[in-house]
Formats: sequence, structure tokens, C-alpha cells
Amino acid sequence: MTSPNEPSSPSFESGGANRPTSFDEWLQAFKEQMTFFTGLKLDVGLPRWPLADVLPVLPFVGAAIGLASGLVFAIVRGIAGPGWLAAVLAVGAAVILTRALHEDGLADTADGLGPHALEPARRLEIMRDSRNGTFGVLALALGVLIKVACLAQFGAATGLVVLISAHALSRSVLAYPLLAFSPVHDNGLGSKAGKPTDNDVWLTIAIGAGLAFLLMLGKGLFVAILAPLAVMASAWFATHWIAKRLGGYTGDTLGAVQQKAEIVFLVVAALFIGR
Repeated sequence: MTSPNEPSSPSFESGGANRPTSFDEWLQAFKEQMTFFTGLKLDVGLPRWPLADVLPVLPFVGAAIGLASGLVFAIVRGIAGPGWLAAVLAVGAAVILTRALHEDGLADTADGLGPHALEPARRLEIMRDSRNGTFGVLALALGVLIKVACLAQFGAATGLVVLISAHALSRSVLAYPLLAFSPVHDNGLGSKAGKPTDNDVWLTIAIGAGLAFLLMLGKGLFVAILAPLAVMASAWFATHWIAKRLGGYTGDTLGAVQQKAEIVFLVVAALFIGR
């Protein structure tokens, strides 16, 4: 998971010491992360905070991405467009908006972790190769197909709500790997995220889960509870499974965790909404 907007100055041991303290500073932090996580060129100047010091903005960054994608879905579906067409365009809109940032991480992670019996150093070497291999291509193809298949069955309003919830919560759970493990590389994207405090991590996840619960509540209490729980469980499992094989996390594996969380949310929503 790479970016042209990668912050250059924050150190790893941030620990929340210089986190924003006012509404204007939190707004600035939100703009900084929107600039990083999307292709939007907001006028933010040089980054002031590493990601670890502004984790609570992640759910809102995700919600904004989900809103943009969801509006595409709702508009196409609302004018009697086929569900599959609305789904393809919505997934494509998110990919374009984010410059496939997390999808790139998913592909690299799949290439590195797919083969059996490799040492961590060799897996990391494969992940740093810009070329996509068999595992990466298959992971991307299956990921897109699953998203489209899930979204295609929803109506305009449901698809909008589901996409906002899925993107918000899947960004929130990125906070957990930063707390649970250390970056594998000392000069990669993951190392520049910083080390968060426990309180910020659980607050971030709680905001994402709470937002998803409230948005999904109109679709049924069961799915409003199950979808966030499934996402958090999948993020926990993926984080530990990856760290066991690599010794920690990288920017690419953070992207893979986000993609898995988003897919899990969509699958649960597709299976249980209206049942």
C-alpha cells in the first residue's frame, strides 16, 4: 500500500503526545487523512500528525468514501438501473477515489503470503515487488466479484447505508494492528503511522462500530449487531495471522485487513438483510 502523499516526518514513537486539541485541528487532521487515503488534493500543506495521533478520524474518512460510493450506487439503482451495474459502478467509484490504495495492499499481501513454506524475509521481498503474481490477481478478482455480488441485491437506500457502514468500520479496524504489533520495516509506510495509545484504538473502533450499528439498525437488529462483530473478529484474526508469518505489519497488510473487513461486512449484510 503506497501513496504519493506519504508523510515524511512523524516518528514511530508518537504515542499521542502531539495529538490535535481543538475542533479546527481535528478538522485539519481529517483533511490530512482524506488527502492520504484518497486522490483528493486538499490544501493541507505538510502533514502535522502521524496517523496514530489522529486515529478517531478514520471512521469519518471511511464514511466519506462510502458516501461517495453509495451515492453512485443509489443514483444508478434509483433510475431503474440493474443491480449489478450499480454495484460495479459503486465499487469502481471507490477504487478510483482511493487510487486502489487498499486493493494494492491486498494484492501484494496475497502474493507474499500465498505460497507455502517461505521465510518471512522472502515473503516481504515478494510483497515489495511491484508486479502482481497469481495470488494477487486472484485476490483482487475474487474481492471485486464478491463486493459486486453482495451489492447487486440491494435497493438504492439499502446499498447507500451498507456502503457507508462498510467503509467506515473497515477503516476503523486498521487501528488494531498498529496497537497489537510493530511494523516489519523501519522505513516503510507502516512505520510512519506511529504507535497509538490503547484509548485511541478502542475509541476509533467503537466509533466505527457504533456508526455502523446505528446506520444498519433500520435494516434489522440482528444484522446491525452481527455485521460489526464479524468485521472486528475478522480484523483480529487477519492481523494475528499476518503477524505470525511476517513478524508484524506493513502498509500492504494494513490495506489487506481493510479489504477483508469491507468484504466481510458486505457478505454479512447480503446474507441477513431482510431475513
